[in-house]
Parts: sequence; C-alpha cells; structure tokens
Amino acid sequence: MLRPLISILDEHPGRPLGSQIHEILKRDERWQVEFAPAEPAVGAASRGVRGDLIVLVLSAPAEPARQLLDRLQSGHPGIPLLPVLRAQDLAQLEDVPFRTGDFLVPPLRETEVLARVRRLLLDSRASGCRASAESTHDTVGLGHLVGEDPAFVVVKRKLPLIARHEAPVLLTGETGTGKGLCAEVLHNLGRRAGKPFLPVNCGAISLELFERELFGHEAGAFTGAGAGRPGLVAEAEGGILFLDEIEALSVSAQVKLLRLLEDRTYHVVGSPKRRQADVRIFAASNGNLAEKVREGTFRKDLFYRLAVLTLTLPPLRERRGDIPLFVAHFLARHAAQGAKRRRLSARAVEALGHHAWPGNVRELENVLEQALALTEAETIEAEDLPIPRMPFHPSDAPGSSFRQRKAQVIAQFEKAYLEELLQIHRGNVTSAAGAARTGRRTLGRLIKKHQLSKR
Repeated sequence: MLRPLISILDEHPGRPLGSQIHEILKRDERWQVEFAPAEPAVGAASRGVRGDLIVLVLSAPAEPARQLLDRLQSGHPGIPLLPVLRAQDLAQLEDVPFRTGDFLVPPLRETEVLARVRRLLLDSRASGCRASAESTHDTVGLGHLVGEDPAFVVVKRKLPLIARHEAPVLLTGETGTGKGLCAEVLHNLGRRAGKPFLPVNCGAISLELFERELFGHEAGAFTGAGAGRPGLVAEAEGGILFLDEIEALSVSAQVKLLRLLEDRTYHVVGSPKRRQADVRIFAASNGNLAEKVREGTFRKDLFYRLAVLTLTLPPLRERRGDIPLFVAHFLARHAAQGAKRRRLSARAVEALGHHAWPGNVRELENVLEQALALTEAETIEAEDLPIPRMPFHPSDAPGSSFRQRKAQVIAQFEKAYLEELLQIHRGNVTSAAGAARTGRRTLGRLIKKHQLSKR
C-alpha cells in the first residue's frame, strides 16, 4: 500500500527551517518525505513538484511570496498546500485563497506541524483528490494489524470492545510494539472516527511549555505572545488526544492533565474563563507506570484515571511466529512502492527468528529496509541482515554433543539478550526486570553470571 508523499519546497535548500520540517515529518512512518526540486522562482508550477501535500517554506517579501503561491495553486490544483510564512507577511497575505489556519509561522511546534499535515491529508482524501492518501489514519483498521500469534490475537479481540466506550485508555508495551497503530485502530473503530486524532509525544514537549501547548494561550498572556494560539486540546476537539510517553510528564503537568480528565474543563493560559473540552484521552507508556507510582514519580490518582481501560502489547520476542508475516508484509509494501520484488532465504528468516529484537517491530522494519537498500541480489541472505549472526550453526562445532551445543546456545542467547535489555533500560535493573517479566534478583544473578556491567 502506497504511503502519501509530502514534498518540501524550499526557496533556499539546506536552511535550518526546511531541515527542521523534514526532521519532524520523517519521524512518522505513515508517509514519505522528500525535498522537491530547487529553483521555485522558475519551476514552482512545473511538473517536477509532485506529492500528496506540498510544504512551501517562504522567506521572500510578501509580493513575490504571493506570486509563488498563486503559481503553485494554479499548477497543482489537486494537491493541498501548506505554506510556512514569515510573521511580518501574515497581514499582507491574508487575502491569499488558502484555508485559514492551514499555514505555519516560525518558531515551529512539532505537534502543530503534524496536526496541520494530518488534517490536510485527511481533507484531501475526503474530497477525492488523491487515491494514495488512503493510508492516512482514518483508514487504519483491524486489517492493518499484522499478526496471528495467540499473544497478539488476544489484543486484537479486545480492540473493538475497548473502542465502543468513552473512558480513557492506557496502552503499555515496549518501544516499537505498535502502541500508536493500535491507538489509531481504536479511534477508527469508535464513535469519534472521522474526528481529529492528535498524537502528542510528551517527551518532546518542554516541561515549562506544557500548559500552553496543551491548553493554548491568549494574546499577551506572556512576553512575546503577540497572537493567541489554540492548544492541543482545542485541536483535538470532538476526537482523540493521544498522549504518548506519558511517563515523561512532570508532576506539575500531571496535575493539570488530571483536572482535564476529572471534569473535562481547562483554562487557556491568560484567560480567566473555564472552557469545556470534548475529547477522549488515550495514553501510552514504554515503562511500568505502576512502578513509577510506587517510586513517587507518577501520581497515583492520574494513573487510575488513565488506566480505566488498559491494553498491554506483547514484545516481538514473545510472538516470534509473526516474524514471517511481518517480513511478507514489509516486502510487499516495498514492492508496491515501485521497487523490484525481493525475497528472504530460509536461513535469513531463521536468523530473524533468533534475534532478541529489543526495538521490536520497528527494529525489524528498519533491519529489512537497510538490507533492501544495501543488497542488490533478488534473494537476501542471512549474512546481508544487519543483526548479530545466529549464535551457532550445525557446521560451527561438529564435534560437540547435543547437550553441550544446547548449553552454549542458551548461554550466548542469555548474554546477548541481557546486553540489549540493559542498553534499552539504561542499566536500570528494576525496569529491565519488569520488561523481561522476571524478578529483580533473578535478573541480577544472570547479570553477575555473565559478568555484565549495568552501564
């Protein structure tokens, strides 16, 4: 299935602003991002600019900017346009016929950039402008969840049941297990389907700015606030606000979020008026929130407010039977994007099945993309995969007994698994033990057995 293509058209390629937008957009795997051909003053209306959305970074004075916008809109009538404008040009460009709100003004907020892009792609699909926009979030349903392993089938059965309710949802699981994708499926199965779905990475928002990012601010609310801005809650009105990495919130930010969950009201920064919010909250965490409650870094009352409905996604190492399905899925998607068809040898698939996958499904996809990019052969072999080689192969130690071989394989797997686990959890043995679903003492004994450093 083709992903939407976003073209960034910058008058001066290589500037920080265009690069910043590129960095923000390429983090989302649901679309492709590329820089459009340069020299927009000459070729902005040419056929060289393609995509499902054009992000235009403007730095010219108002009149040349107006001419450039006019040429793009007349040359690409079926493609939505998202201009990035200088603040001093807003008044002079207010009569340019692009929809109010569908522009950006530096300094850029990641959440605002993503919200604008998702809305434009969604509107484009709704009006039938481009068929390739079908992979945006409004089409993500149960059929997009790859996996038939019993551990994952349990998750898929719960999704329609959770979606029919309006209570908050807490999704837990390691990085790369698909919490964001499951959140979108929940959104599209529920009554708020078609309304905004706004994912927010709590770890990417400055703790000092959280309140005004979440609730917005009035003009003059603080130094430099020349104009008011709606917050994330207003952006998500009627739909879903998905708070990823919820554990990254400071205790003061947790208090403000708790108030929103308790009475569905909030204050815009700089306004005494209390506003009503019609949003459903989804939250996701990579860690063990119950453990953070015991440690005192996460509020108990907020935890119970969020965990009304919970869903825990299993790591890939606990659903290894799904690895061949993921391989087939990613290879088919790669071929659908115009690349030649490729396959993995039986030994390559076997090697994938032996890897510990600390980065889960996302790591598997990255491994396959790297192998596809760096291998020209039609068949990708185990040696082409950027993962550690399988601990032992029958030809490696022909003289050893079955019992010796088994002990060697287990020991080497334990060591590799522990090294990756400690790296993911930055040496935190308690957190690592929780992820491994074993006791802290058991994990400590294994670390000592293999003489590993917690750092």
